[in-house]
Amino acid sequence: MRPIVIIVVVAALAAGGTAMLAKSWLDRQEARRAKAADEPATVEVLIVARDVPSGAALVGDDLRYDVWPKSAAGDRLAVRKPGEDTKAAFVGMIARRPLAEGEPVSAATTFRPEASGVLAGMLGAGMRAVSIAITNPTAVSGFITPGDRVDVVLATDIKKADEGGPAMESGSGLLLRYGAETVLADLRVLAIDQQITRGRDGAPIQGKTATLEVTPKQAEVLTVAGMMGNLQLSLRPPRGSESAPSPASAETLDFTADLEAGKVLQAVVGFKPKAERAAPPAPKGVRVNRAGQISSEGVGR
Repeated sequence: MRPIVIIVVVAALAAGGTAMLAKSWLDRQEARRAKAADEPATVEVLIVARDVPSGAALVGDDLRYDVWPKSAAGDRLAVRKPGEDTKAAFVGMIARRPLAEGEPVSAATTFRPEASGVLAGMLGAGMRAVSIAITNPTAVSGFITPGDRVDVVLATDIKKADEGGPAMESGSGLLLRYGAETVLADLRVLAIDQQITRGRDGAPIQGKTATLEVTPKQAEVLTVAGMMGNLQLSLRPPRGSESAPSPASAETLDFTADLEAGKVLQAVVGFKPKAERAAPPAPKGVRVNRAGQISSEGVGR
């Protein structure tokens, strides 16, 4: 009888322990479900209330909250939390790049001015900032502003560069005196003089230097190009709104010489574009086939 009693007691204790564990697990699951039910399915995400130019310091009117699904908010976005003023924490921070209305604000799109130099904070990974001298004529009359994208055109006075040396000849044997070429394309303007933001009133910026964002190699090209001749900035349209232009003529070069730019000069020196040049006259005579060997022989003397 005693072993049977012991077995019954042990079984009862085991059953009781199992019941207690099951109840504890069920209580935890119920608590989790209740907590999930109490938590909102949406959160308030801090977004840009209006377009902000690159390098501008954020103010209160630049930011607002927007309701997003909690699953879409993620950990990288600025989410409003109870007892915290997330919006105030971003006021005064600098935009690394142009921010569009409705775009979420995060640490990746802004930086604190005391954390690093303002201009250094605006540079992309691996990029450099290089300044070149500009005037109103070489910078589209001051209408190029920070945030715009430009091409850099090099204009060279070949005659002046070749003083004391051999003359530069074109493919047709005619002397060239001036030439221009696009040495760098699609560069971002970081600053005009010490102004790193586009004026909200849209007024032209009259400056003497333009700071461009370039790669290390492009920085070297730009430095050498500045020693070779005059640099001109060519303003590009916004990205996504540009289509490739068709060539102006049948002869397309990687650069533009003075003979292409001036029809008067072409008339004076007798230059004609390749498409207008007459084909060489066909040789007079007849063609003779001797066992597969083709030769021309004159007729008549």
